[in-house]
Amino acid sequence: MPRYECDQCGACCRGHLIVEADILDVLREPRLCEADPHYAGLTQDEARTKLDEAGSAVILACGVDRPCWFLDAECRCEIYPTRPNDCVAMQAGDEQCQFARRAAGVLPLEPLEA
Repeated sequence: MPRYECDQCGACCRGHLIVEADILDVLREPRLCEADPHYAGLTQDEARTKLDEAGSAVILACGVDRPCWFLDAECRCEIYPTRPNDCVAMQAGDEQCQFARRAAGVLPLEPLEA
């Protein structure tokens, strides 16, 4: 099975992307609440109380005209060490990665040499 290494192109954060951040994600990265209008302006305690409700999540909805809230000018994730689990689950070189790269006009990610 080929192995890939992320080159931090940011394509996965600039395309059509919906990230659901749960209470654990918000505990790890409280700034996630700023990106969802349903949570922006709430105190951390208010946001956590709201997230404790069944089925509640902070939603990061991104698109071509509106990249991820946490993507900097160089297409680097400002919260990479504390990013949501949905983002952690994206794997370099997988189908989702390659699709995002094509949609962003970025060359396919090549596998690492053995």
